Amino acid sequence: MNKLTKSILAVVLSSSFVMISAQKMDTTKAKEIEGVVVTALGIKRDQKAIGYAAQEIKGDLITASRQTSAVGALSGNIAGVQVTTSSASMGGSARIVLRGIGSINGENRPLIVVDGIPFNNANFNTGSTLNNSGTTARGAGGVDYGDASSDINPDDIESVVVLKGGPAAALYGARAINGAIVYTTKKGKGGKTQIVLNSGVSFESIYKMPRLQNEYGQGSEQSALPTQIINGKTYNIAEYTVDESWGPKYNPNIKYLPWYAFDPEFKDDYMKEVPWVAPQHDVDSFFKTGVTYNNNISISRAFEKTGIRFSYGNVKTEGIFPNSSLKKNSMNINITSQLSDRLKLDAGITYNLTEGFNRPEQGYGNNSVAQKFFQFGPRSLDFAKARDYKLENGKQRTWNRIAWDNANPKYSDNPYWTVFENYTTDKRQRVYGNATLTYNLIGKSLYAVGNLYGDIYSFSNDGRVAVGSQAQSSYFITKRNFSEYNYELRLHFDHRFGDFSINSFVGTNMRQSKSDMLYGKTNGGLVIPNFYNLKNGYGVSTVLQNFADRRVYSLYESVSLGYKDTFFIDATNRTDWSSTIPQSYNYPSISGSFVFSNLIKANWLNFAKLRGGWANIASDADPYQLVNVYDVSLPFLGLPRFSNTNASKNRNLLNERKITSEIGLDANMFNNRLGINFTYYTSKVKDQIIELPVDGGTGRDTKVINVGEMANKGIELTLNGKILKSENFSWDVNLNFSKNNNKLVTLSPDAKNLLLANAPFRVGVYAVEGMRYGQIYGTDYTYDDKGNKVIGANGYYVPTSTPVYLGSYLPDYNAGLRNTIRYKNFTLSALIDRQKGGKYFSTTHMFGMYSGMLEKTTANNMREVGLVLPGVVKQTDGSYIQNTKNIDAYTYAISHYNVVDAANVFDSSYWKLREVTLTYTLPKGLLNNAIQDISITAFARNLFTWGLAWDIDPETASYASGNVQGLEGGSLPSTRTYGLNIQFKF
Repeated sequence: MNKLTKSILAVVLSSSFVMISAQKMDTTKAKEIEGVVVTALGIKRDQKAIGYAAQEIKGDLITASRQTSAVGALSGNIAGVQVTTSSASMGGSARIVLRGIGSINGENRPLIVVDGIPFNNANFNTGSTLNNSGTTARGAGGVDYGDASSDINPDDIESVVVLKGGPAAALYGARAINGAIVYTTKKGKGGKTQIVLNSGVSFESIYKMPRLQNEYGQGSEQSALPTQIINGKTYNIAEYTVDESWGPKYNPNIKYLPWYAFDPEFKDDYMKEVPWVAPQHDVDSFFKTGVTYNNNISISRAFEKTGIRFSYGNVKTEGIFPNSSLKKNSMNINITSQLSDRLKLDAGITYNLTEGFNRPEQGYGNNSVAQKFFQFGPRSLDFAKARDYKLENGKQRTWNRIAWDNANPKYSDNPYWTVFENYTTDKRQRVYGNATLTYNLIGKSLYAVGNLYGDIYSFSNDGRVAVGSQAQSSYFITKRNFSEYNYELRLHFDHRFGDFSINSFVGTNMRQSKSDMLYGKTNGGLVIPNFYNLKNGYGVSTVLQNFADRRVYSLYESVSLGYKDTFFIDATNRTDWSSTIPQSYNYPSISGSFVFSNLIKANWLNFAKLRGGWANIASDADPYQLVNVYDVSLPFLGLPRFSNTNASKNRNLLNERKITSEIGLDANMFNNRLGINFTYYTSKVKDQIIELPVDGGTGRDTKVINVGEMANKGIELTLNGKILKSENFSWDVNLNFSKNNNKLVTLSPDAKNLLLANAPFRVGVYAVEGMRYGQIYGTDYTYDDKGNKVIGANGYYVPTSTPVYLGSYLPDYNAGLRNTIRYKNFTLSALIDRQKGGKYFSTTHMFGMYSGMLEKTTANNMREVGLVLPGVVKQTDGSYIQNTKNIDAYTYAISHYNVVDAANVFDSSYWKLREVTLTYTLPKGLLNNAIQDISITAFARNLFTWGLAWDIDPETASYASGNVQGLEGGSLPSTRTYGLNIQFKF
């Protein structure tokens, strides 16, 4: 932390020196730097007048590296924003958190708004049938189909404003309790038709994955290969049934029959011995170079009173996994029209179609290739031979044979069988739009605004497990539908009275949403191979169906007063009547700003203001938490059957209440060459809506209650510096830094901790009273008074007698540094992203050690000579001496599974060269009248990562966008992307 602080000071001081001493003065006006920002409800305000943090970035910054995720592109660019994405998940979710975790079990992601449309940002995965907190979130296996934020086309974005605190987002109501991300899309402008064409291609390849050993092959702690008499001849064979790599050391002088030598139809390999050596085609040969084609065209025109813009985007991805692809098509049209002197129309509609094929499974599951490659398997597997995964009769060929003469899989399928036979498909269609009418009643001071917002989507996915797989054959299908409409009416009064100004409005909103889900899955295996239908099961298929309706009525008011463009104060209030809470609730907020630069005569100070705000906001509950209902069960002897739900509902439920405050400073200095934004904030969330365990004698497992308090406090710092600036050269630096301290102040009088999720087989993640959220709970090393690890008389580490808390997955701080250098027609930009702190538990490390796959299991020739663990041994007199006992590598390695969980817990810190772009813009003299501009951009994403505690990228260690993070169950390798884009403007 001290080093980082010194680095920040060095940047500030050196930047200031250069700026003060610069001979060429920047003539940009302070008014332009102050700017106008889009705030809650899409209302534009002068930056100087708002009393809360609202950070804006332009759409060009989002699209520079050709990110296909409008949310993922925010990473490292906004202070106080933590974005987590899995680079190899092919259109997977982006988890975004502003200013820390506030809710124990509820939603912690901010509201996403596009042109005033509140987005439903649900995430679906196969580990979660009915909600978003299923098995994928705890590392137990599943497919991440992405979230709805991926339906935003980055090429349509004009700007994005992040409203982080309560005062900023209070007017949005319950869904903005965690802040809001407000996207504004491009509109038709200019006096003539403009056509913008972007066409690009990018290539994605494996970057980081666990390092594997290449000295020992398949087997279970044997020094020699087993033998088998076949047709009267004795052969060496491998232990095909074993999914571990504790077999003999490689020796080219030893010949054996590999797993693929027993199928007569493969004549080149049949009964042919090969040397016992490391494979020529290892894990990395399984993965392809992924290719993404990203094309977008927009046509815009502004007439005398009407502007129109149309865009079409097409993204095609061939994934790094064989037989995987993703297609996206989007169309958008925006219209603005001055219908009369008093009446103005703003309208837009967007259609998105996303189709995924065979998105990779993550976590610990039957179809997870990460499990097959890094957790259990033979290091002697040649992947080139595994490509012939199927026999002529349709049966599987796998390395994990039950026996040399029985080809059925024992534990694991052939990875190529997995990706070509056991795949999933998904499809999401979405339409969202807005229509706004603005009518001036009295001049421009009194006007009415009417809004209609709609968000509609359908999502379907299916998956199959083929007959002949290790798991029982099956088929499932899911269909979901969602619709939401918001009807809004506001009356505004804006006016200036001499030195005074007023901006005020009152409004009302009615929000109505509906969702439904239908899920079906076969049972007992499939009757007919390759016929995937819910009727094709030996047993009765499982069918689940549910729905959720919600309606919220709202009234809200806002008044903003200003004096001499120096003093500003805002007050807002919103009252909601929600169908999910039995009583109404309101959200008051107050904020203010003081532009003290107007009162100071200093040539070096262009603009400066102090700001502060306070808000009391709330969130409502999920539908149907108030009254106990019955679940419909399968009929018994032809009679209908109903059963109690596991959770007891609460008709007196209150909404979660969040009290938040912030103070800050915004300043531009040295002819706007240096900008500083600083914020200190606090928040407390009370009356948490959670399910706590209850006595089983009640007939229920849990009860929905209001209990607990979570607190956050932290700082955010943004520095913007124009280090150098001349006619042909400029160097800009942007630094973002944020640090958040989180604490679960109280949980419940009856419970001091709450299980959030379990990792497969071992640790759990808990919310613990008095500690940071997201505590990993498992066994630790035992230490002496000096911090040395204690080793038992057997030479192995002594674990704690009971599990303890091993750390939180929450980071200590995040930072981002962007440098942009322009020289004539070239622009070079680079973004470095930093995360410090946080923990994660790695199932891959645990099982990779257990199975002998990891490079660590061969370090220092330990399999041949053993090893001595560093630590101390306790003597009978209570003293300690250094350990000298030699132990065998096998027992040491498997102890990672059943002895000390802390051996698999790692620090989540990292440094990333997040993106680099180099753009060349052709000189105007080379263009004709029809072409306004041509620019060529080379880009790279996730170029380098360093400072890792282990081989897994912490960003890929957790997946999906739920609250449970820090449990790595079988993450995909991180990837690196290179690409080229060309843009034409006509």
